[in-house]
Amino acid sequence: MNELSLAKSQIDSRPVRWPSFSIIINTLNRGASLDATLRSFCWLRYDGDFEVIVVNGPSTDDSDAVIARWGNEIRAARCPVANLSVSRNIGIAMASGELIAFIDDDAIPEPEWLEQLAASYENPEVGAVGGWVFDHTGYDFQYKYGLVDRFGSADLSPTKASPHLSFPKSESFPHLLGANSSFRRQALLEIGGFDEEYEYFLDETDVCLRIVDAGWLIDQRSDAFVHHKFAPSHLRGANRVAKHRYPILKNKVYFTLKHARESHTLDAVMKAQGEFIAHQRNEMTWALNSDLISQAEMDAFVKDIDRAIIDGWRRGLEGGRPEMMLTSQKRAQWEGPFVPFKPWPNRDQCTLVLVSKDYPPDHGGGIATFSKDLAEAFARRGNIVHVVTRSYDIDRVDFEHGVWVHRRVVRDVERPTEAIAIGVPAHIWSWSALAFEEVRRIATHRRVDVVETPIWDCEGIAFLLQPLWPLVVSLQTTLHFWLDSHPEYLRDKDWMSAFGKPMLALEQRLMQGAHAIRSISAAISADIETAYGFHFDPQRTHTIPLGLAPISAIDSASTPTVDGTPRPDSSACRVLFVGRLEARKGIDVLLEAIPRVLKEEPGAMFRIVGDDTLPGPNGTPYKEAFVTSPTGRRWRDQVRFEGRVDDERLRRAYAECDIFVAPSRFESFGLVFLEAMREGKPVIGCSAGGMPEIIRDGETGLLVEPGNVDALTEALLELIRSASARQALGNAGRATYNSKFTAARMAQASVALYESAASEFRDEHA
Repeated sequence: MNELSLAKSQIDSRPVRWPSFSIIINTLNRGASLDATLRSFCWLRYDGDFEVIVVNGPSTDDSDAVIARWGNEIRAARCPVANLSVSRNIGIAMASGELIAFIDDDAIPEPEWLEQLAASYENPEVGAVGGWVFDHTGYDFQYKYGLVDRFGSADLSPTKASPHLSFPKSESFPHLLGANSSFRRQALLEIGGFDEEYEYFLDETDVCLRIVDAGWLIDQRSDAFVHHKFAPSHLRGANRVAKHRYPILKNKVYFTLKHARESHTLDAVMKAQGEFIAHQRNEMTWALNSDLISQAEMDAFVKDIDRAIIDGWRRGLEGGRPEMMLTSQKRAQWEGPFVPFKPWPNRDQCTLVLVSKDYPPDHGGGIATFSKDLAEAFARRGNIVHVVTRSYDIDRVDFEHGVWVHRRVVRDVERPTEAIAIGVPAHIWSWSALAFEEVRRIATHRRVDVVETPIWDCEGIAFLLQPLWPLVVSLQTTLHFWLDSHPEYLRDKDWMSAFGKPMLALEQRLMQGAHAIRSISAAISADIETAYGFHFDPQRTHTIPLGLAPISAIDSASTPTVDGTPRPDSSACRVLFVGRLEARKGIDVLLEAIPRVLKEEPGAMFRIVGDDTLPGPNGTPYKEAFVTSPTGRRWRDQVRFEGRVDDERLRRAYAECDIFVAPSRFESFGLVFLEAMREGKPVIGCSAGGMPEIIRDGETGLLVEPGNVDALTEALLELIRSASARQALGNAGRATYNSKFTAARMAQASVALYESAASEFRDEHA
C-alpha cells in the first residue's frame, strides 16, 4: 500500500469548531522563496480564521520589498539579529491565534495543511502537532516520524507516531521538524517560547522536549504535508552543506548539559559531545575533499571548535538564562491585533488534474500553452489544480503560479491484456499509464474531481480503460488531419498498420467514450465528425474557445532585437510568421509569396520563427531550399529564419512585428493568432478550420483561401502599404482578445464542462 494512503483515514477528520491559527514565517535573505510561500497560502483550505506573520531578520536582499507588496494582508516585523529563536519569539509575541504554525520560508504547504493540523487539537492534551515533510523533489520525504533523546540525538527509524513517549522526563520523545510544526499558543507561553541561546540547530528540539516535560502530548501526523525546497541560507550553501558550524557545535554542547545531566553521568555527556564533534569534523573533511567547501572554511571550522566547546559549557552549566526566553516584556513589545488572511475563495469546489506531456518551460506549442494558461487561470479561481507532465531529469513536484506540477520521467510500463487487445502502442501506453499512476498517487490524499487529457497521442487511454474519475478529452488536431500534411506516412503501409490505424481507432474510442468533450472550435468537432464518421453527443460536447493569459507590454522601442543585432529601420514593415515549417502551416505558400511581395515593397522585412529542420516534400527542409535558391540569396537581408526560440524571444517577436501571418491549410483553432492579437497586431490567416472563428475578415484581420499564393500576396501588400489599416485591425484584434479570448474566460467556461463530466460519471456509476 502506498504510504500516502495512510492519510486517508484522517482526510475527513474535522473538528467541531475551527480554532484560529497564526502562521509564522521567519525569514532571512530569501525574498524569492518567501514570496512563493506567501502566495501558496492563497490556496489553503481552512474554514476557520488564520493570520500570517512574517518576521524578517537583518536581510539585505529584496525581502522587505516582497513583504511590502502584501500590504495589510499580512503582519510583519523586523528581527535585528540572525537568530532563529529570537525571530520565532517575536512571532509568538505577535500571534493572536489559538494555534501557532511555523513553516520555513522555502516551504510550500498543501491546501489541507491547517485543516489536518487542527484536527489533532480536538484532544485538549495535545500541545504540538506536525506532519510529514517532502524534500525538494516532492516525491521523497525529508521527514516522517522522529524521536530525539536527551542528548539531542535523532532517531528517524520509527514508522509510526509515538504518542506513548509524550510524558515528562521521557528519555526519548516525539520530535517535529521546524519546517512543519505547530503548537498550542497556551503551551508555548507556558514554557516561555524558544530558548534564544539556539540561534540555529536544536531550537525546535529544545521546545519539543520542554513541551513534553510540561505534560503536553505531541502528535505526529501522516498527512499535513509541507514541501521543503531547501533554499540556500547564510549557514548553508546551494549544495546544502553547512559551512558555518559554530552554532551547531555550541548548541549541541549546550543542549546536552541542559537536558542530559539530570539522567546521565557527566562522563556520558562528555562522550556524546566528543562523538558529535568527531562526526562534524569527518563531515567537513569529506566536504573539503569533495570540493564542497574551501580550505579557508575548513580552517575556520577547526578554530571554531574550541570556542564552541567553551561557550557551550559555560552557558550549559548555567542551565538557561531567563532573559533568553519569551518574557512578558517581550510579549508586550510585539503584541498586535489579529489580521485574518483572506485566501482565494474556492468558487468551483473543484480539484482538476490536467495531463499533458508537453508543458512549459520544457515545451512550447499549442497544447503546452493551452495547458499552462488553463491550469493557472482555473487555479486563480481558487481551485486546486495539478498538471502531470514529462520530466527529463528526475521525478519531482513543484508549485508553480498556483499549480501543482508533477513531472515524471517516462519509463516503460507493461501493457495489460485489454490495452494490447485494442492495439495501444507500447510507448503510448507507457506515458498514459504513468500519468494514471500519478493521478492515483494524488488521489490517496486528495479527492480528484475531474481529469482532462488532450486527444493528441491518446494520452487519456489508461483513464478510459480504468474509469476512476470523470474524464474530459480536449480536441486539437488529430492524427487524421496531421496525416493530410504528411502523406508519406499515409503511404507507408507498415507504419499505418503498426501505428497509424490503431491510433486512429483509439482516438475515436476516446472521443466517444469520454465523459465530456472540450471542442476548442466549432470547426474541429464538425471536421472530426466528417473525417471519422461519427457524431459527438451534444450533451457531452462543449465548444470553448481557447484563451491566453495576459502579458505585460514589451517596450520594443527601447530594446534591440532578440538576437542582439540592431533593430531594422522603424519605417520598414515587419512581417512575422510563427509555426513549424511544414506544409500544414502553409510555409510553402508564404515562401512563394515573399519574393512577389518584396519585388513590390523591397523595404519589408520577414521573420520566420519555428522549427525549420523538418524535411519538406523532397526531403529538404523549406528553409534550406529557400536560402540556397537564387531567390533566397537575393532577399537574404529581408528574410530571416530564426528557428525555435524561447518564450521571452517569442513574445518580443510578436511585440516587434507590424503584421502577423500564418497561412495554414488547417488549424483546429489557431492560438498563434491570439498571441498576435493580444499584442494588438493585425493578422492574416486562412478560411479553414478554426481560423474564421478567431479572425473576422476585414475587422480584426484578413482571411485568404488556403494554398492561394496570389491571395496571400495581395493581403500582405494591402497591409504593408497601409499603416492606418494595420492600426485599425490591430486595435480591433486586441479588443476581441480582451472580450472573448482571455484565459480567465476559458477557465470560467470550463466550469460547466467539468460539472457535465462529473454528472455523466455519476450516472454511469449510479
